[in-house]
Amino acid sequence: MQPALAAEAVQPKRFLGVLNYFSFHAPFFFPKESGSDYTPSPYLELLKGHKDDFTVISGLNHPDVRDGHSSDKSFFTGAPHPGSPSFRNTVSIDQFAAESIGHATRYPSLNFSTSASYSCSYSRNGVALPPETSPAKAFARLFINGSAEQVAEEVMRVKEGKSILDRIGSEAKRLEREVGPTDRDKLDQYYSSVRDLEKRMVRAESYASQPKPDARTPPIDDPRPGEDIVRFGLLLEVARLAMQVDLTRIVTLYYVGSSKTPSQPGASFAYHDLSHHGQNSDKIDQLAILERDLLRQWSDFLKRMKETGDGPSRLLDHTFAVVGAGMGNASSHDATNLPLIVCGGKFRHGKHLAHDPKNPPPLCNLWVDALQHLGIESDTFGSSTGTLSGLS
Repeated sequence: MQPALAAEAVQPKRFLGVLNYFSFHAPFFFPKESGSDYTPSPYLELLKGHKDDFTVISGLNHPDVRDGHSSDKSFFTGAPHPGSPSFRNTVSIDQFAAESIGHATRYPSLNFSTSASYSCSYSRNGVALPPETSPAKAFARLFINGSAEQVAEEVMRVKEGKSILDRIGSEAKRLEREVGPTDRDKLDQYYSSVRDLEKRMVRAESYASQPKPDARTPPIDDPRPGEDIVRFGLLLEVARLAMQVDLTRIVTLYYVGSSKTPSQPGASFAYHDLSHHGQNSDKIDQLAILERDLLRQWSDFLKRMKETGDGPSRLLDHTFAVVGAGMGNASSHDATNLPLIVCGGKFRHGKHLAHDPKNPPPLCNLWVDALQHLGIESDTFGSSTGTLSGLS
């Protein structure tokens, strides 16, 4: 028991960011009223048991990001004109935060996706980081201890990887003397990526021989093909477990769509086609089935986060959790009025924070709030102009 006069333990702060590739049908997502006395929209009805723990935000977007599906590349970065042929992304908020606080945990950050082809996490040089898509593999990597022989093999693989990087690095330096300015710029990006990888491998070697924490739960299995709404929920659970035992404090998750859905297991859906509904009521009805099931997974995640203790509080109280999309209307590829739900932390929730979509603050203001929640003393990120008024 903690002595009466002892200082209260400070619980670590976390960040979990979710990006939904096909967005949400706005008329079913946003409430009509602003403020705390709003009537839940059809989608928010699914979250009404958590109303005091989240804020729904409307009206926001990134300045100079109007590029349809390419807008997703800028969701966590704010980098302008992602559809331009000369586009070069910038660091995403998770990696920016990991540079400051990632040293405190075994994994500086975790990057999940329901598709190996899509990542929402970008390095300091704007290079997309490869995501983990398998809940089973992620769980095993984080929580299942190998035999002594397997641990030794893991250490050897890390050392072999470092030696390969050394050889490739020397070849790249030789090549640098033979290429023009454009290619030298690409090589500079390569060097930075190699240095980042080397740092991660040094950390991996130092942790390889240390035992993994006990998740106190049976191993997680992968879903069947097409069941990516289920995959989404399982990856959220892996993220919760990892944050609970402080393996990491920073997680991103990219949801890229599904052809199967839990509430109708015998049906097959074409999510991309449904997202381009063109106001066809039949398509909208089918789209709503998928999006409701996705938000049910998010509701279940919030329930578990509230039930998980974290010192004298709940894990959700110390976690800035956000789900959103890079398009406000996937049917027309419009990248304004983005759907956003911010949960947890010490914010005053229970309201619809409505901004003027014709003159909104930049979405990056929300990322400044997230950074400050993590204890990172930063007043700017991307295109930000400060923090987001009305949230704190």
